[in-house]
Amino acid sequence: MSTVDLILLGILFKKPQNAYELVRFIQKRQVSRVLKISTPAIFKSCRRLADNGYLVGKTVHEPGVPNKVIYQINEKGRERFYELMFYFSKNIKPYFLEFNTVLWNIETLEPKKAYALLLELQNQLKVFQSGVIIHEKKMGNYIPFGPRQIIKQYRMTITTLVKWIEDVVKEFEETHSTVEF
Repeated sequence: MSTVDLILLGILFKKPQNAYELVRFIQKRQVSRVLKISTPAIFKSCRRLADNGYLVGKTVHEPGVPNKVIYQINEKGRERFYELMFYFSKNIKPYFLEFNTVLWNIETLEPKKAYALLLELQNQLKVFQSGVIIHEKKMGNYIPFGPRQIIKQYRMTITTLVKWIEDVVKEFEETHSTVEF
């Protein structure tokens, strides 16, 4: 089960495109800022989806340019799209924040270094929060409903994480009150 497949099938559900057009579409809409997808994954998934019978690929020959394959979703692809939609809506898994590994090991450091890392984490979360807020304001109502809700989710999540790291830093300061930072 691949979220990349779901993204591509969803785009191709609306309009046939070649892999380069899919890449441009995803880049233009900054999809990779909110969903995990890369350019190599797009090309690989298009070929795999076509090989598995979910897409029909039609080679187009134009003078002076390399051949391109236009991918179109077929009935089997539509069924796969619905299957993936239901799968990912029912199979919610906990997500792992990689910076939690820093917290897991924070007590192995001397308090000054640990404190510096916590402050850096706090700073990075605030920078990320600012970026999400700016992106949300910049895109405004120009973004379709679904992606707009994802950005809203990111804003709300990062706002909670910023509040959380503020509490973490405060608690660290209180539990290490004998250390001069």
